[in-house]
Amino acid sequence: MDARIQDLPFDPATLQRLSPGLINSHHQNNYGGAVKRLNAIRSALSTQAFATAPGFQLNGLKREELIATNSMLLHELYFSNLGGDGVTMEPAMKLALDANFGSVERWREEFVAMGKALGGGSGWVLLVFQPREGSLVNQWAADHTHAVAGGVPILALDMYEHAYHMDYGAAAGAYVDAFMSNIDWAAVYGRYQRAVHAASEPFGAAQDEIADAVLLDVRRAGVFEQATAMLPGARWCDPAAVGRWAAELPADREVVVYCVYGHEVGRATAMRLRAAGINARYLRGGIDGWQAAGRPTQTKGTST
Repeated sequence: MDARIQDLPFDPATLQRLSPGLINSHHQNNYGGAVKRLNAIRSALSTQAFATAPGFQLNGLKREELIATNSMLLHELYFSNLGGDGVTMEPAMKLALDANFGSVERWREEFVAMGKALGGGSGWVLLVFQPREGSLVNQWAADHTHAVAGGVPILALDMYEHAYHMDYGAAAGAYVDAFMSNIDWAAVYGRYQRAVHAASEPFGAAQDEIADAVLLDVRRAGVFEQATAMLPGARWCDPAAVGRWAAELPADREVVVYCVYGHEVGRATAMRLRAAGINARYLRGGIDGWQAAGRPTQTKGTST
């Protein structure tokens, strides 16, 4: 079955400092060309006699298939990034960047610098979720073929000249700034949330499974400040600073973390702790599910 060219998920006229002509050309010629090339390569492969085909011929087709496939997928990710104001961000997305880079500003500084460093060359800058460590990393990529093995890209910046030359000529840095002002952070957050949920599912703990565990409340600081209740025996740890307090946890005890609903804050924290050698899980349903089940809590600030 042939790959299908996907429509743009936004109106190009709504973008800031990226012209409709540039976006439409990029989508139709470069992205569309990659999809058509991939279909042609797949067609050629379907007629190959693999047992007798020369090695160089098979190697060439499979190499080109990889390049065309990743070009298609990364372009689709690139276009799905766009259409936002570049600023508005879910609190949980901000927390993820704070936890992994120190601050949103520090993440942005690195990501932008990587893009500008590719100016005049070619490649991609990707924000990737790494399931092994439950972390986010900025990744350099070239020729559509480089990837963090097992990683899930959630944000992509195209630094091939076709992405900007119609509007900016050789001024790649100005294009990077324009791209940053158009990021749709709601879309990025949705991809991050789905990636975390898929990778963390084996590490969930049911409410009846946490009696002997060290309990950590990892609700975001602002949420915890407004809360009045917490699980009995739990203590609060800032999820934006896992790297600072993970070493204080006992290596011979199970640790269960909980957030409000058992979504990406608790899940990602548990994964980062597991990468640090802690036997950590997250509480399914979070404290909201715990309270809905009628289970006991304690007033915040008291001890058991």
